[in-house]
Amino acid sequence: KGRKKRAIARKPKSKAAPAADSLDIESVTGYNLRRAHSVQRQRFAAMFAPYGIRPVQLSILGLLRDHPRMKQSDLGRTLEIKRANIVVLLDELEQRGLIVRKPAETDRRAYELELTAPGRKLAANLLALHAQLEAEVEAQLGTRDRDRLIELLKKFRRLETGPNWNDED
Repeated sequence: KGRKKRAIARKPKSKAAPAADSLDIESVTGYNLRRAHSVQRQRFAAMFAPYGIRPVQLSILGLLRDHPRMKQSDLGRTLEIKRANIVVLLDELEQRGLIVRKPAETDRRAYELELTAPGRKLAANLLALHAQLEAEVEAQLGTRDRDRLIELLKKFRRLETGPNWNDED
């Protein structure tokens, strides 16, 4: 109670490296990734909200369109989604009548996934919209910068997620 919030003063931009005890937020990788992710989520929501589709659902529908009868376990591995979470996502799409799960012919313990006719139609429409969204990004950034951004994001995804505390090399 009664505490006043302090405003964060922005320092003038300088080409010199910031002092070790200061933080130039505009140069922080995590901050920029979070802000860019927020922009992309808002752009995606504006385009796909009328369809009630989230990014992960679009990824699933697109993969199943391109890979009919994909095994549920392969889908989870491809998207790096844990088994329990992929089940929930597939339940949602199945309840909407967009996919069906069938026991795999070669292994009855595994399930193959297929789009239903409405699922194929919706996937085609959504992928066309997504192509527009990607084209808008490319129009804003230019082809070279967009390709470079994708290359850098893929490289970033390969970074280790924690420090190597035990490395003494």
